[in-house]
Amino acid sequence: MQERYLGDIHDFYKFLFIKHLASNLKVRIGLNWFLVDPKSISKSELKKNDGEKRSYLNNPKVTNLDEKLSSELSDLVKKKNRNLKNFTTKTHLQKFVKFYNEKIMRNERKLWFENSINFFCRNEIIFLDPDNGILKRPNGRNSQKYVLLDELKSYQSKGKIIIFTQFQSYNKSFFPYISEITNFLKTNGLKVKYPVLRNRTSPNTFYITIGQDRVINNQRILSIYKSYKKKFEGMIELITI
Repeated sequence: MQERYLGDIHDFYKFLFIKHLASNLKVRIGLNWFLVDPKSISKSELKKNDGEKRSYLNNPKVTNLDEKLSSELSDLVKKKNRNLKNFTTKTHLQKFVKFYNEKIMRNERKLWFENSINFFCRNEIIFLDPDNGILKRPNGRNSQKYVLLDELKSYQSKGKIIIFTQFQSYNKSFFPYISEITNFLKTNGLKVKYPVLRNRTSPNTFYITIGQDRVINNQRILSIYKSYKKKFEGMIELITI
């Protein structure tokens, strides 16, 4: 996640989902932005402008889905207002979300991640929001933009339910792509126990959930996923792999 993109369409979908899940479970969900500074990635990263997807704020059919959220995110159309600390301090989402706002530092990533583990020690469900998704190749370039396999395993070992954002590949259709991702996770010992949630944005984003062996929670969360799909029919799809 990059601060300059705060409030775009992907944030809107993300907060709709987290708010729905937290409200139904009556818990606060931990949100690790996987915040990065584009300057620390590359010079070409700074030139990108792929996060300015804000036309949804001009569509009443979308904004009426959550008027309070839409109003807060509309303030972020102006670039000068895109300040993560200010947003997380003032937003009504504090009731539903515990925000981890620390930036990933390339040479201090392990410390950054260990601090996040401690920060979320009392949160059972953690939502991870990397720029791209899971990094499948060790030592891949731009790793700051990905969640690492070992990080997912660490959260799972702490008994957490983890949900992370995966962006659609431009080279593959969505079902084979998501099948490939979930198979990769499963072969590496991560339990993909719930349907994948597909957001019909451009590009598509997917929420992949890594669960625990808690039968009651599993069934309850599954029913909440289904009610979320029903509530936002046409915008959301559940994919069972």
